[in-house]
Amino acid sequence: MKFVKYFCVAVAALSMLAACEKEEKTSGSGNVITKETVKVYSDVSATGWTAVGVWAWSLEDESNYTGGTWPGQALTATETIDGKTYHVWEAPAELVGQTIGFIVNDFGTNGEQTVDLKNLEIKSEGSFVVLTEKGADGKWLATVNGEQTEAPEPTPEPVVVLGDHTWGLIGSFNSWGADVAMTLVDGWMVGTIEISAEDADKKFKIRANGSWDDPNPNYGFNTSEEYPTLPVDGTQVPATFKGGDIVVAEAGTYEVSFTIDGENEYLKVLKK
Repeated sequence: MKFVKYFCVAVAALSMLAACEKEEKTSGSGNVITKETVKVYSDVSATGWTAVGVWAWSLEDESNYTGGTWPGQALTATETIDGKTYHVWEAPAELVGQTIGFIVNDFGTNGEQTVDLKNLEIKSEGSFVVLTEKGADGKWLATVNGEQTEAPEPTPEPVVVLGDHTWGLIGSFNSWGADVAMTLVDGWMVGTIEISAEDADKKFKIRANGSWDDPNPNYGFNTSEEYPTLPVDGTQVPATFKGGDIVVAEAGTYEVSFTIDGENEYLKVLKK
């Protein structure tokens, strides 16, 4: 078997260079199978992310182009164009001319991501996504092929009554499997989880009724100026409806408490 690669280069909008790549594989019988890809360039320089992933899907049938398991495909390849560094995703060439759904994320580091970009046109000369600023919901806005996306209208948070639901903890500690039950103690739902040293992610969330589907609520933790990291000494911090993953730094036994006080939700994590 031998592999021959050819590269074709075109000039993209705003004088940015983009590339399309064709790989030919020649078998011993002389048959040639050609696989072509086109590139999508993502500029995440505004975010400070140390890891980058992409989640891409069809707007027609919801089929996924990045593995189907969140947070999708890691973008480890980079290219520098006109002095800017882009993380590169190679899309199937048959998507050229189509508009797909696209999310750029921090590959699970802190649960950050863009809004759902449902206007990414795949172009043969390359497509560009540039993250610009965080919207009111904490998700990043972006330009897509030079056009600014608009922040989506925030989804109203439902009125949730603590006692109307069965609550549980789910996360990487149990491979996001069956929920660990929480019990009501002095107005707080309380559960205990064991996080091992082998658990590389050390992430979890609180959810109702063992389901991610609406209208079942789930809660996480979003960092802020007041709480740049999650305290694990039992400090009460705000919980966020459909927020980012709750992340701890070390293995250990953690008691997790959650409550709802009027329109506000709170979280406490205590390392035992």
